[in-house]
Amino acid sequence: MLTIPPDIVEAANRQSRRLRQLLNAPEILVMPGAFDVQSARLFEAVGFPAIQGTSGGIAAVHGLYDEELLGVERTAAIYAEITGAVTVPVNADGEKGYGGPEAMAETASRFVLAGLAGMNIEDSAPHPHGAPMSLVTIAEQVEKLAAIAEAKRAFGSEFFLNARVDVFGTVDDHRLGMDEVIRRGNAYADAGADCIFIFRPGDATTIATLVREIHAPVSVLAGETTPPPRMLQDLGVARVSYGAAFNRIAITAVRQLAEVLLAGGDPAPLRREGMDRRDYLRLLRGL
Repeated sequence: MLTIPPDIVEAANRQSRRLRQLLNAPEILVMPGAFDVQSARLFEAVGFPAIQGTSGGIAAVHGLYDEELLGVERTAAIYAEITGAVTVPVNADGEKGYGGPEAMAETASRFVLAGLAGMNIEDSAPHPHGAPMSLVTIAEQVEKLAAIAEAKRAFGSEFFLNARVDVFGTVDDHRLGMDEVIRRGNAYADAGADCIFIFRPGDATTIATLVREIHAPVSVLAGETTPPPRMLQDLGVARVSYGAAFNRIAITAVRQLAEVLLAGGDPAPLRREGMDRRDYLRLLRGL
C-alpha cells in the first residue's frame, strides 16, 4: 500500500463527504461519464455537482476495449489529471479492482492519492473480449470490499465505495436474476459499500423492486430503455450514471464531420452546430 500524505487524504475526504451528501439528498444524483480532462471540465461548467469517470470511455480514447487494459497505475494517473482539472467530486470507475483481494489496498490507495472521492467496483470476473460475462462468488467480492475497508482505516480515508452488481449481465431474463441481485446487493451493503450499483437495471418495475429490497442507496447504469432521471427519482433511485455514452456520442459527431469531408461535402452546417469558440476556449487553460 502506498504512503499518502495527510493533506491529500483530507482533500480527498472532503470530496468523499460531498459525494455522500449529494447521494443522500432528496434529488437524484445524475453523474455524467467523463473520459478525459476536457469532458470533465465541460460537465463541471454546465453545472453537474459531481462527475463519474467511465472506464469504457477512457479506454476508448486510447483505442482499447473496456477490460482493465490500461492497468491501475496508468488509470490512476489519468484520474489524477481529471481531479486536478475540476473542483467537484470525481468517482472513478474502478472496474474489477485490478486484481483479487490482495490488490485492493494498492488500488484504493492509488485512487485516493489521485484525489478521487470514491470508485465503482464490479463483481463480474475477468474474461476474454467477447466471452460471456460470469461472476465472482459473493464471498470473494465481500473479501475485496473488506480489504478496501481495511486500507481506508489504515490511512484515515472516507473513500466512497459504489459496489456494482453484474448479475443481469449473465441472464436473459431479469426475473431469473432478481433474487441473486438482491442477495449480492445486501451482502455488499453489509460489507460497507455506500451504494449498490445495478448493471443493466431493466424496466421501472424491476428497478422499483430493487430499491425496495436492497438495504442501501441504489444506483443504476442507464441504458437505452432506462427511465429518465425524474422517473428514476420517483422510483427511489439515489444515483444514475451513463457510462461511455458521452464518449460514443462525441465520436459519432467526429465521424459525421469526417464523412462529410471525405465525400467532398460542405462542412459548414456541422461546424455551425459545434460549440461556440469562446465557450470551447473556456474549457482550456495554460500551464
